[in-house]
Amino acid sequence: MKKLINIFLTTLLIFVSFSMVNDQKAEAASKTMYVTATSLNVRAKATIKSKIIATVKKNTAVTVQQKKGSWSRVTVNKKIGWVSTKYLSSKKPTVPKDNNLATGLKTVDKNKQLILVTSNGFNSRSADIQTFEKNSKGEWIPVLIIKGHIGKYGFTNNMREGGASSPVGKYTIGTAFGQKTNPGTKLPYRKITSDDVWVDDPKSPLYNTWQSKKKTKGKWKSAENMTHPLYKYGFVINYNTKRTPYKGSAIFFHIGDSYTLGCTATSEANVIKILKWLDPAKKPVIIQTPIGNLNNY
Repeated sequence: MKKLINIFLTTLLIFVSFSMVNDQKAEAASKTMYVTATSLNVRAKATIKSKIIATVKKNTAVTVQQKKGSWSRVTVNKKIGWVSTKYLSSKKPTVPKDNNLATGLKTVDKNKQLILVTSNGFNSRSADIQTFEKNSKGEWIPVLIIKGHIGKYGFTNNMREGGASSPVGKYTIGTAFGQKTNPGTKLPYRKITSDDVWVDDPKSPLYNTWQSKKKTKGKWKSAENMTHPLYKYGFVINYNTKRTPYKGSAIFFHIGDSYTLGCTATSEANVIKILKWLDPAKKPVIIQTPIGNLNNY
C-alpha cells in the first residue's frame, strides 16, 4: 500500500509540474498579432456561443497571451477575452512604399498643412508623428517624421472625461501656448500665467474652456492648472468644441516623453519645430488614428 501511495504522489507531482511548465510556456508565448478580419468579435470564453464583450477592427494590433485550441486570449480596451486565431496574423500591416501616408487622403483637399498621428492599434501608447505640406502641384511633401506618445489607453472612438485615451479623428488647430515668450509660431499665441486654468468640470457651463481662475471662481469644481510642466509649449487640438458634457476636455499637443491622459506629446524640441512651422493661413489640421483606419480620411 505504501508503495502504491508513493507511486501516486510521484505521478501527481509530475502532472502538476507539467501543468506549471505548460502555463509558463503559454505566458512566455505572448506576442503581438494583427487582426485580419474587417471586424473581429472578442468573446468572454473560448467558444462561439460565448458573450461578445468587444470588437476590434482590421489591422489592429493585439497582444496574444495564451492559446487554447483555435482560440487566442487577448486584452482589448482593458477587457480580457478570446478571439478566433484564424483571424490573426503576425505580419504587420503594410504602408505605402514611399512612406507618404498623406498621399490618397480624401478629407484634406482644402488644407495645405497636415499633422498625422498614427499608432499600430487602438491599444498602443506610442505613436508616429508626421507633418506634411502641400506644394504648388497639390502634392503632400513630408516635412518631419518623429516619435510621440498618446493616451495611457491608446486611441478611442468613444471619449469620456478622465478616460485617459486620445481621440480618434480630424481636428483643426487652436491657440498655441507656452510658459515663456512666443517661440516663433504664426498661430495665435497665449503666454500662460499662474491665473490660467482649463475647466474640466462637465457640470460647469465653462466646461472645456481656458479661463481665469480669479474671474471664474465658484463657476466650476474642477480645472487643470495651465502651469503644468508639460505645458511649457504646445497648442490646443480643437476637440469637443461643442463642449458636450463628459465627452472629454483639455486635449492638447504638448511636450512629454511618456504616455498622456488624452493629449498627444513629443519632445520639447519637436514641439517648437512644429509650432514654428504651423501657419494658420495654410489651414493646418491634425489627424489621429490607428494606421489600419487611415483610409477613413
